[in-house]
Amino acid sequence: MKNLRVLLVLLIALGGCKKNSESPAAAEAKADSKKATFAVTNYYVNGASGNDANTGLTAAAALKTIQAALYKTTNGAGSNIYVAAGTYKERLYWPNSGASASEKITLTNYNGGIVTLDGVNATNDAQNSMIGIASKSHIKIDNIRIANNIRSFASGIYISGSGTDVHITNCKIYNIGWTTNASAIPTSTDNANPLVLIGTTSTSYNQIYVGGNEIYNCNTGYSEGLTLGGNVENFLIERNVVHDIKNIGIDMTGHYAWTGAPANVNFARNGNVKYNTVYRCVSPVATSGGIYVDGGKWINIEGNTSYENYAGISVGCENNNNNAEGINIRSNFVYNNIEAGLLIGSNQSNGKVINSTVSNNTLYQNYSKGGWGGEIHMQNMANVSFINNIIHSRSNIVVIASLGYTSTGLSFNYNKYYSLSASASNVTFDWGGINGTTYSSLAAFKTATGLDANSTYGIPGYVSGTLPTPNLHLSSTSASVNAGLPTYVVQTGEFDIDGGARKVNNRVDIGADESAY
Repeated sequence: MKNLRVLLVLLIALGGCKKNSESPAAAEAKADSKKATFAVTNYYVNGASGNDANTGLTAAAALKTIQAALYKTTNGAGSNIYVAAGTYKERLYWPNSGASASEKITLTNYNGGIVTLDGVNATNDAQNSMIGIASKSHIKIDNIRIANNIRSFASGIYISGSGTDVHITNCKIYNIGWTTNASAIPTSTDNANPLVLIGTTSTSYNQIYVGGNEIYNCNTGYSEGLTLGGNVENFLIERNVVHDIKNIGIDMTGHYAWTGAPANVNFARNGNVKYNTVYRCVSPVATSGGIYVDGGKWINIEGNTSYENYAGISVGCENNNNNAEGINIRSNFVYNNIEAGLLIGSNQSNGKVINSTVSNNTLYQNYSKGGWGGEIHMQNMANVSFINNIIHSRSNIVVIASLGYTSTGLSFNYNKYYSLSASASNVTFDWGGINGTTYSSLAAFKTATGLDANSTYGIPGYVSGTLPTPNLHLSSTSASVNAGLPTYVVQTGEFDIDGGARKVNNRVDIGADESAY
């Protein structure tokens, strides 16, 4: 994450440290039996016919503004706020928490209507966010559109502090930016965040679910489209579409002092980023990944499709004397990105990516800008395994270990390589960052490094490799079928690019797709 600056405009409550390994989905399904049961109160809002002097308890007695309905809620009790179709010129402050996972305070649309929060000439002008939330729990924002917030440090949904059980679902967030000038070149003080959640205290923000949203057409400057940072744990980011962002698409970050969280918990952790589609996230000033882990820990990046970004997927740590750890990058389609399909490793002298796995990904014809570049670029890292990946380069260069960086404890095996040359004797491994040598064939690389002993070179065998819309599922004749590591152990919750079984016929395939052939 590049110099995100945060304006905390709301008071944040302090609490004790807690770690919860329960998934957000499980928390959603299970009522908290230790708490008293509250009746869930329904409130109705209609911008055309409502009146804030009404009770808001029926559609006929609807309130006029969403903010009035939020103020009607009670802290520690469940409420549903149903908003009639329309455009609402409001910047919302969220005053209360719900009661439990089954008794949330939910803001949603009424009868399927299109509800838009529009920042142009909106109320509460001193607030930079369209929805501002501080240290609230058991809340949900569903089926709301948030648009047209242009100002310095603009945000769509801004959540900070600590809490539990936050759901953001089926929303559209667009045209959030630091400027209206799409060609403007930002500096580090130019930032906007469509959706951000920052844990700022010794107590985590946890049980976070962000699903089914679309975030697009946002000029974020040095910030990102969807950001989790600071003391945040136990999260699921799934089935979102993030595109046309002027920097990073999805970012899980850590070790930034401005969050205020204690150093030992100041990083996003214990999460899953699954089945998202991320494209055209390109910064005019920096290398921007479609999906980026910056100093996060114990995170699965699985089943995503990332294309036409500056880089497809990036894992690193920008804060010196810290590491990214336990990152599993598996079963993703990554293609036609401007830079490498995968950038992995810290660029700091005393930072690394450690104890991580890159498995069963399909990296296809990235580095579209041309020149000396391949599918995987490596920096400082240790104990990282690369297995069962399809690595198909548009040039003859497939892997680059960047000069000036150190990689130790690497494992490469059962990968399928293919390159422009169509010849195993003319594929390039630029190993300059490890031993200063460039290997011009797979055989030479194997002999010199002892890596990739069971990896092969050849046509991977897709349904279609035609850009810009390839179908990278395996064909019935693909040599990648049943060709992965024979002893591969599928992890709990691990699936292929389509959410299907990761191993069929007692042998895992190479690449993101697990075929039924």
